Amino acid sequence: MGSMLGLLALLLLSGAVAEGPAKKVLTLEGDLVLGGLFPVHQKGGPAEECGPVNEHRGIQRLEAMLFALDRINHDPHLLPGVRLGAHILDSCSKDTYALEQALDFVRASLSRGADGSRHICPDGSYATHGDAPTAITGVIGGSYSDVSIQVANLLRLFQIPQISYASTSAKLSDKSRYDYFARTVPPDFFQAKAMAEILRFFNWTYVSTVASEGDYGETGIEAFELEARARNICVATSEKVGRAMSRAAFEGVVRALLQKPSARVAVLFTRSEDARELLAATQRLNASFTWVASDGWGALESVVAGSEGAAEGAITIELASYPISDFASYFQNLDPWNNSRNPWFREFWEQRFRCSFRQRDCAAHSLRAVPFEQESKIMFVVNAVYAMAHALHNMHRALCPNTTHLCDAMRPVNGRRLYKDFVLNVKFDAPFRPAETHNEVRFDRFGDGIGRYNIFTYLRAGNGHYRYQKTRKCPENFNEAKFIGFTMYTTCIIWLAFLPIFYVTSSDYRVQTTTMCVSVSLSGSVVLGCLFAPKLHIILFQPQKNVVSHRAPTSRFGSAAARASSSPGQGSGSQFVPTVCNGREVVDSTTSSL
Repeated sequence: MGSMLGLLALLLLSGAVAEGPAKKVLTLEGDLVLGGLFPVHQKGGPAEECGPVNEHRGIQRLEAMLFALDRINHDPHLLPGVRLGAHILDSCSKDTYALEQALDFVRASLSRGADGSRHICPDGSYATHGDAPTAITGVIGGSYSDVSIQVANLLRLFQIPQISYASTSAKLSDKSRYDYFARTVPPDFFQAKAMAEILRFFNWTYVSTVASEGDYGETGIEAFELEARARNICVATSEKVGRAMSRAAFEGVVRALLQKPSARVAVLFTRSEDARELLAATQRLNASFTWVASDGWGALESVVAGSEGAAEGAITIELASYPISDFASYFQNLDPWNNSRNPWFREFWEQRFRCSFRQRDCAAHSLRAVPFEQESKIMFVVNAVYAMAHALHNMHRALCPNTTHLCDAMRPVNGRRLYKDFVLNVKFDAPFRPAETHNEVRFDRFGDGIGRYNIFTYLRAGNGHYRYQKTRKCPENFNEAKFIGFTMYTTCIIWLAFLPIFYVTSSDYRVQTTTMCVSVSLSGSVVLGCLFAPKLHIILFQPQKNVVSHRAPTSRFGSAAARASSSPGQGSGSQFVPTVCNGREVVDSTTSSL
């Protein structure tokens, strides 16, 4: 009875949505269709659902899914004979709106059971839909954690697998509630530990916190506070920033932080748009904090634009990723005339170039003529699409071994078996990775991806421009100090010996010339032998030493950081910033002076 009531409620909701204003949908035909959910638009105000177009996290990520599908459909070794289609929707960066949109993903399942059998109505007839809804094999998305949580609760009722490319809430690791959810990113409690490690090594023991409302910010900051208490770090005040807060409300949050003058370090677990508004309020009030921020801020230029002074000295965390050069070329060659399949691209084009198709002044613009910044999670979107494709490929080989086309065993696809037997067990080398890197895509038993973090500081360079500085990687067990010291000592001895010889033999220029040549040669040999040769030896003959040793591993986390000393009030200057690990293993040692 409960399931029938739930089904009836969904049918009513589906009808209500269908009667509303027309919505845009990106549809690509295919033998198997993947759903996609992206924040194409930012959140709207109180009177509207959707705001401006979200260029980086919306349009770029959506195009990354299309890019991946194009490559998969042209790959003769991955799902040969089977074409993947798409049914992509806009979440408008809002969980309730995303849930309404996601009803499209289950409409086909409303007329069929999980085993493919058709539902029978009380009068004995089969349930039908007039518009023949497309059956969705799996869903890629959502982006924000609260969106993924809402959608996962819906999709699990119809056994539709879901792979997110950006949702990091620790709640989503609970397989008793989200038993059809996986993600190509690690959960938040890893970076919460990383942030606590940063504070501990800087000896910042009295801090304030700011979190975005919703699962990402609230669960993230809870995990951080738990880790902070374990390291004897006290939280002076905890503030929240909401979805529809005014400028005055953000200024009120900054004033609340200023009420604790001894807590000059503020830990942020916020969305990018909330971090941007908080920095803008800090700039307006001429306040100053040392920010330690999660990947919601990351290394995004859009967060700090216009508030560079307030952001100076910030330490931010971002999931380690690499840019995909093929995608950059693909995206920069797009325009509204060769990309008509994307119904939001014309709107993006008008916003990006501040032009209007009605006035016909948009044709002169090109994405190749403007700076391009690839969004940091493009790699994870591509990996999510490829993970679903590899799972379907393995399922096809197991169920349809004698054909390259779909067989009856995959009409329709059994979502439960696809997720349990194939998605969770998928393992492959990430596509489009740089030649010198190794990046394996797989999921742990919680459905979480394996990742690592980069640490950035936001600094002012000598030319007056601000930029994110990434810490470099050095082998922890390579001690360079003794080589530098020996080089300096030897060089001093050589030139101290040269001076008296040179002046004593001033009457013989041949001796002077020979002495000069010998001294220069010896100095160069010492530098090559003491600085360059040891590094080359380790790289070529002892690569096992060119790794990071575990310092503080736990069951699902380890981290490493070098000694660091800096006062919380310093926003710039020389700092030592620890490079922290990801969840399962240490991936960077700490390192460089910034």
